[in-house]
Amino acid sequence: MVIKELNIENPFADNAAIVISERFVGRKFEINEIRTRVLGELYGNLAIVGLPRIGKSSLVWNSLIPLKDKLLQEKHIIAYISISSGDNAINFFKGLSSAILEEIEFENELFDIYERLKNIYNDIKLNQNDRFEFLNHVKKFFKFCKKGNIRTTFILDEFDYSERIFTVADFQFLRELSTLPETKVCLVTISRRTIQELEPENGAISNFYGVFSYLHLQLFNDVDLIAYWERLKSLGIEVSEEYKKDVYYFIGSHPYWLDMVNYHIFNRIKSDNKTSINLLSGISTDLKNIFWNNYDNIISLMDKEGLKSHFIQAVVGPVLNLTQMSIERLTKYGLVQSVSAREKYGTYFQTLINAGLVKEGDISYNSISIHLDDYLRQKEIEFDIWPLWNEAEHQVRNLITVHLKGKYGEDWRNNFVTKNPRQEDNIKKMEQVRDSNIHRFGTLASNELVRYTYPLDMWDTFITSDWTWFQVIFKNNKSDWQIKFSLLAKIRNPISHSNKDFVLQDTLTKAKEICNEIIEKIKIWENSIIRLPE
Repeated sequence: MVIKELNIENPFADNAAIVISERFVGRKFEINEIRTRVLGELYGNLAIVGLPRIGKSSLVWNSLIPLKDKLLQEKHIIAYISISSGDNAINFFKGLSSAILEEIEFENELFDIYERLKNIYNDIKLNQNDRFEFLNHVKKFFKFCKKGNIRTTFILDEFDYSERIFTVADFQFLRELSTLPETKVCLVTISRRTIQELEPENGAISNFYGVFSYLHLQLFNDVDLIAYWERLKSLGIEVSEEYKKDVYYFIGSHPYWLDMVNYHIFNRIKSDNKTSINLLSGISTDLKNIFWNNYDNIISLMDKEGLKSHFIQAVVGPVLNLTQMSIERLTKYGLVQSVSAREKYGTYFQTLINAGLVKEGDISYNSISIHLDDYLRQKEIEFDIWPLWNEAEHQVRNLITVHLKGKYGEDWRNNFVTKNPRQEDNIKKMEQVRDSNIHRFGTLASNELVRYTYPLDMWDTFITSDWTWFQVIFKNNKSDWQIKFSLLAKIRNPISHSNKDFVLQDTLTKAKEICNEIIEKIKIWENSIIRLPE
């Protein structure tokens, strides 16, 4: 990134707000879809759903608000309401009416209608303690709008909040307002979660969600991304292809994250002689924390959706109960995208084929960004994907650590390699992964080398190197255990989720049996070495 004029204001300073005018780029397909659904002679409700900070509010604002004055002349009123600003359903419904009055108060051509609606609104306020009469007057208000040829469209932002303040009856009443010909208001909701998931009992009673068309807003597509970088160029900011590539590694094509990174880099370029590439590679702890907080917000949202485990399985593995329905839901959010195994694993693809871990044509999944993928792997031990699996791996890693430190000392690395020179390349690969994680995640990453081992590493690098010691614990013969660790490796490897039918049930059952056996044998060994204090 190069700034031609150093006195220019930071063009990303409003990155946490709704972006408007020239700041808003791309999304042409989505804008057209919103206008087609909402502004046509035949119109209907529309729910905009997407991840936090993906640009939902900005999209709706730029689709409809610029047309607001023109539409008002045609008696089509656009009103924006944030649901989170209300404390109960009564105030929400009262707010719908007051929002219409505010929009037409100073329109001379609508003066007569305004006076009549104001009288009805006064009745609404007077009867807000009597729910039956209150709702009747709200309905009367919109009936009169309809009779006066006034068309009403409400943008309902932060609609997730409705889950806290609406009952089934409230959802049902809003459904009636938007579907009955005598009232027919148009609703454009903006939320992280789908309306069905916000309704009590997932909409089984009111079916409010059934009167909506859905637009699942995702990341910038390639055309949007080109428009984004072109806008920077128009501001006198030159961006190298290398910088774009590095930014993409961290945040993919997430609109808000793009602005967030560029905001911080822009400020530092103005006060530092370093290039944008150097600044990005040495990205500050504060900015890393912002990344991690955004990642955790996504994980938290997926937890509420019942998709957290499936999200981790799809990106990191191991696959246990991942379903095609879960993949479709994650895809609608734009959280995962399918890629070929060859594309994902690059130069390692042939190695994986030779190991029997992947086949030509297999499909895998990536998340929003490569950095988020790495973060999920780093945090994997905290996720409750399969406690039994995690426990078995944890126990084996601990066992290996006990052996290495007991035989080779606390700083075991060099002594182990001297004794087992053929394993040096494997050790170096683990060190590369560890060092990379420490560089990316700082204290969040473990410094223990054994932490970066998986079933094949455990077996090939450490257990086979001193089978005599490990045989005392695992019993049976070496070839039997080689088969068992190979099975665990095949399922454990993240690529296993690519298989069309995912993991077969009998394979999964066998893997669970092996995990139980490992845990049991290690516990027996631990109990056998306990010594009572003298």
